[in-house]
Amino acid sequence: MAGATAAMIEPVGSATEGGVTPAAIESAAGEGGGGVATDSQADYSRDAIVRGRLCLWQPRVGYRFSIDPILLADFARVSSRARIADIGAGCGIVGLLLAKKDATSQVTLVELQPRLAELCRRNAKENGLAERVGVVLGDVRGPALKPVLGGASFDLVASCPPYYVLGRGGVNPTDEEAIARHEVHLPLSDLVRAARRLLRPRGRFAVVYPTPRLPELFVALAEHGLSPTRLRVVHPYADEPGQRVLVEAQKGARSSLVIDPPLHLRTRSQPSRGGGGDYTDEAKRILGD
Repeated sequence: MAGATAAMIEPVGSATEGGVTPAAIESAAGEGGGGVATDSQADYSRDAIVRGRLCLWQPRVGYRFSIDPILLADFARVSSRARIADIGAGCGIVGLLLAKKDATSQVTLVELQPRLAELCRRNAKENGLAERVGVVLGDVRGPALKPVLGGASFDLVASCPPYYVLGRGGVNPTDEEAIARHEVHLPLSDLVRAARRLLRPRGRFAVVYPTPRLPELFVALAEHGLSPTRLRVVHPYADEPGQRVLVEAQKGARSSLVIDPPLHLRTRSQPSRGGGGDYTDEAKRILGD
């Protein structure tokens, strides 16, 4: 997740099915966006993921993605011709991976911070996805975005949100990385409320979150009428506690919760060059092998 004010949003042109066309979103978000255009090229790195099937620009200093959004994109189920929103898109990694999952999907990347929103636009274009991926710059909680992001217009909402509660440790509230990592602008309850508003009936919300905060996540989902339907715990090693949890919740669902088999990221039997152990076969699959 990452800080322009909602006042920076301008009304977007034509709408489709309660949302807006990707071309219209990109046009509105791109004009006057600044970001990459005002920084030196040396301030960014272009990194290949899933064995080069996606190449993403991201800041060398500040917000940089981890493995978590890749795990989330693998976990999330994408139906044919789905309309997808990625809240707190960062450089666009989750939404762009989901766009790659199904060639008929339409994806909207929602990002609060101007520089990161500009990277979303650039990454969508350079990966050949600009026709199906649009970018909205602004605060998903604010009233200015409601005409842009129509309620009940998305089949899937995904988010790799801020993990840390504001006030636990020193945080600079104006720092790009702090906004992405801490709940400076997007507390958990506000995220879930926004996801519910965007989802169609029976639509799904997919999120990755720290396991110690799973009870808080379940409380927020219940408060806003989203029912957990799938859960998967991610462990660094098979003999260590889980550190992340992947959760799918559904709007208006009555189905029971399914616990997927745990995901173990590394094995201790074949230490890697960095000493962390080789990736497991499933982790390699997720990462593109």
